[in-house]
Order: sequence, then structure tokens, then C-alpha cells
Amino acid sequence: MLYNARKGFSKFCFKIWSKISPSLTEHFQDYDLFFFFRNEMDTNFPWKKYIQKKNSYFKQWGFDVSQLEAEYYGKVSGIKADYYVNRSLVFHYIYPYLNRYDFVPAYMDKNIQKKLLGLPDEENGILATKDIVCNSNGIFYKNDKAPCTEKEAIDVLLSYGKPLILKPTVETFGGHGVELISAELTQDALTDLIKKYKRDYTFQEVIVQHPDMAKFNPSSINTLRIVTYCDFSQRYKVLYSCVRFGGNGSIKDNVCSGGGFTGINVQSGKLIDRKIYSYHVSQPSDIVEDFPVEIPFWENVITAALLLHRRLPQLRIIGWDFSVTPDGKPLFVEFNPRPGIGLQQAVGPMFSKDDLDELMSRVSKATIWQRPMGETYFPDFPERKTFHYKFIRE
Repeated sequence: MLYNARKGFSKFCFKIWSKISPSLTEHFQDYDLFFFFRNEMDTNFPWKKYIQKKNSYFKQWGFDVSQLEAEYYGKVSGIKADYYVNRSLVFHYIYPYLNRYDFVPAYMDKNIQKKLLGLPDEENGILATKDIVCNSNGIFYKNDKAPCTEKEAIDVLLSYGKPLILKPTVETFGGHGVELISAELTQDALTDLIKKYKRDYTFQEVIVQHPDMAKFNPSSINTLRIVTYCDFSQRYKVLYSCVRFGGNGSIKDNVCSGGGFTGINVQSGKLIDRKIYSYHVSQPSDIVEDFPVEIPFWENVITAALLLHRRLPQLRIIGWDFSVTPDGKPLFVEFNPRPGIGLQQAVGPMFSKDDLDELMSRVSKATIWQRPMGETYFPDFPERKTFHYKFIRE
């Protein structure tokens, strides 16, 4: 019944949207392209020139996808290529092929990620965010270990005496719901927050980051997004990395919340081109002089990401978020089994051509069958036939 209700609501939204923006619906029959248009692309880009053009690289593998995203990413990054992956292929074919999608919903719960990875890992010098109180499926825990009552959880928070970060841990996107909680919060205010967030959230200790990392934006915890990949020879490698930072006064590092990002040279840890990229802007701006030239203790972070990836065999590709402590230790924030692809604007194509050739040769031959993934966007676009609820296994 819930699915049917949501399906009906989606049809209603699509009809309304069609009346409001008929010129857009003429071009964006596939929601993935519309998502890219709405959430990432600079609308001043001449998109109509490319949207009907088919990408020749993916066409050889049997996939009819638009050339638009490859043209846009190439324009912004300055790296022209036809093998930029796009949203349709990544989320409906590539990620389901590489990662066990039956594990993904559980792995996306931020409350269990540190437990899965065995963090903090003192032997290897990998730290992790500290949960003062968390709620998983309606059950409270203090210090991320001992189950407790709601009253005990509130008592722990009241006695903590320092500011905290409150954030949801399930179905998170773009920093939605992340708040900085004052140390002076009253019991009534905490009770109201608990009612508001209901379940699946955490009160975390505020991260103290390395001074060089703070230079990107003093008000936010600026994180390193590192995408690691296990190829079909079982070699673990870093595909690309960016540093993400919030906008002025923001506590969030998320790009879609008004922040920015810049690419990192994986080998050296230096910023690639001293440019700040952001969504909806096709001309990156120059980095201010105060920004560091390279990421502090870069080798420590890369080593940590590759080590932790080996602990999750169900996932061949992972997007990691790390911070760096003042003494140079990598601090794990979270991982994402379905990392976004918009950062290609700063670093170029997500995969090397050799890696992508091997991957697409396998994906193109895989057996495909239907499997609902609980997608929350409009499921009823009239032309959405190629990329709808696909799940892949050889």
C-alpha cells in the first residue's frame, strides 16, 4: 500500500512538473539526467546541444546514454574525454555490479560503520569519530557501546558539558539534518530534539582538525573524499580524491549545501590546480592564498583508506570521508557504498580508461533482473525503460 501511495504521488508530481516546465520535460524524460541538470549543472551551459547526442564510448558496450554529462565534466575540468561515467550507468549498472546491493542498505547506516571496520584501530593509528549517545532503530546507546534508556541518554548528554554534533545516520544526503548542539542545551530542548529525530541518529564529539585542513573553511570540518576500488585482479587502488569544505559560516562540508571542493593529486597529496569547484558553476574560481598547497599527512590517510577497504569484501568501490587530526592521524568520518560522481568536475574521469574498459566489458555481459531498491525519486517517467530498478549479477 505504501509503495502504491508513493507511486501515485510520484505520478501527481510528474504531472504538475510537466505543466510547470514543459520545455524541460521534452528533454529530460530520464530522471537521472534531470537530477544532473537540477543538482549539478550550470544551466548556462549549452545543454540542448548535447542531450540528444549519444555517448560513443558507452554505445560500444550497448548502452545508449546522453553525451551531456561527459561534455559538461570535460568543460569544467578541462580534461576532455568520452568515458566520464554518468549517473544512469553508475547507480543502475556499475555500482550494483561491483557492490553487493543486498548489503548496501545496512552498510549505509552510519551507526554501524565503525563496528564493521573495527575502529578505532590503535595498532594502525586510525581514529574515528566518537559517539557520546546514539540511537539505532529506536534503541539508545551511550558511548557507542552500552544500551540505555532515553532518560539515561539525556543524563549523559547533559553531563557532557561540551558542544556536540547531532546528525541522522540512515538515509543521509547532503548533510541534511546535521546540527551543532550547544553545551548549554536544557533537558527539555534535548527531549524535543529526540522527538524530532525519532530514531537512527547520533550525538558526536566535535572533531578537532589539523590547522592546515581548517584553512579551507574554519567553521566546517573539511573532509577528504577518497574513492577506492578493487579491480578484477584484486588490486586495491585510489581512483581519485578531493577535499570538500563548507561555505562561509557552515558547519557542513557538503558540496550540495553550498560548499566547494578541489581535486587532490593522489600520488603527491598536492592540490591539482588550485581551483575551487562547486555545483551549478562551470567556471571554477581561484583558491585563496591561505589554502595549503598539499594535504597534511596525506600518506597516512591513503594507507588507512586502502587498509579499511580490505575489510569490506562485499564492496569493490567505496567513497571514504576522512579528517586529519592535529597530530597527523587519519580520522574516519564515514564511508559511502554509492559515492556521488559530481567530483569528476575537479579530477577528470572517475576511472582510468583501462579500468573502465575491463569493467564495462563485464557489465555489458552481465545478467540483469528486476529488483526494487526503494528509490525515492519519480519512478514513473514515461521513457524510463533502460535504467529502472536494475540489479546485476553474473
